[in-house]
This record gives sequence, structure tokens and C-alpha cells, in this order.
Amino acid sequence: MLSHSFRPWATALLCTLFLQACVAPMLLLSPQSQLLWALMKPLVGLDPNEVNLLQQPMIKSRLEPLLGEHYGTAVSLLQTADELQQEGPLFYLVSRYTPVPEMAEKAGFVWNSDTNQMAVMLIKGDVTQVFAEPLQQAVQGTLVSQMPVWPTALEPFAQGAGSLNQSLSDAEKDAAKAIPTALAPVAPSAAVTGRQ
Repeated sequence: MLSHSFRPWATALLCTLFLQACVAPMLLLSPQSQLLWALMKPLVGLDPNEVNLLQQPMIKSRLEPLLGEHYGTAVSLLQTADELQQEGPLFYLVSRYTPVPEMAEKAGFVWNSDTNQMAVMLIKGDVTQVFAEPLQQAVQGTLVSQMPVWPTALEPFAQGAGSLNQSLSDAEKDAAKAIPTALAPVAPSAAVTGRQ
């Protein structure tokens, strides 16, 4: 008798523990990051074009001002990606072929769930342009320039980046000039700010 009454409790306890393991990482994120994480996590491994990932308001509203005149080119290239991929906290797309070779040959998009930073890379020949959102520094509430963290698939291109374009105010643009234009690979743990 005791084993039959204990079985539902044990099952409920196991289900709770499994759900806690799935939801706990999401609870550490900011509200906007939580929404993006909830959108992207179930789509990993799937074709982002089937759900118009790049047209989702949470993504499009950030990419349009970030990319400016390069938005159309970047989206055209990124729509050739056949799956949303994840590497640690990074969710990313990499274009497969070039529908607009006169504008760019390859593109990559990455969203870092740890820092809530979006970045896009456009590659044409030996020139790589990087468009990255500034990070909100938690302690001072100011925007800071920080190189985005790239997944392994995009690191070789990031090393040869020729420019860093960020949507910053004029004062922040002056500060961004001090950032070296050649990108070196950054370890994912280096992008985590405010955590120990």
C-alpha cells in the first residue's frame, strides 16, 4: 500500500526537478533576454526561415537600427542559413550561399544570451565588417564598447575584421575609436560581466 501512495509523489518530485533544470538558466536572464531565449531555444537545429526568425519584432527592431543601410544585404544572406545553431550561450546563423555577391559573400548573426548583445558580420573578399550592439554596463548604467563573442564557425572571419560599426552616441563613438579593429577570438567566459 505504501508504495502505491508514494509513486505519484516520487513522479511529481522527479518532474519538478527536471523542469527546474530546464528553466533555471532562463531565470538568470533579463526580461528581454528571457523572451529571446524562449523564442530561440526551441528553434535550435530547425530552419529559421520556416518561422521567419529574422522578421520577429524582437529581432528585427534591433537589427534594423544596428545595420542601417546594410540591413537588406544582411537579411538576404542570413535567409540562406538552414538552421539556427547554439554554442554555449551563443545562438547564431551562418549563411550558406551568396544571393548578392556584389554586396557581400557571407554573413553571420549571433545573439549572446549571457550579455543580450546582438552582432552581425558581413564578409566580402578579405574585408569583414562587424556590427555589434553596445553592452549595458550593469554597475554604472552606461553603454560600453565590447567586442562580440563569436561561435567557432565565425571565429576565422572575425580575426580578419576590418571595421567595427556600433550604434553608439557621438561620445561613445569617440570612445569606440580606441578599440582595435582587428578582432581576436574571445573566450565565452570573458563576455560574462558582473558574475563570479
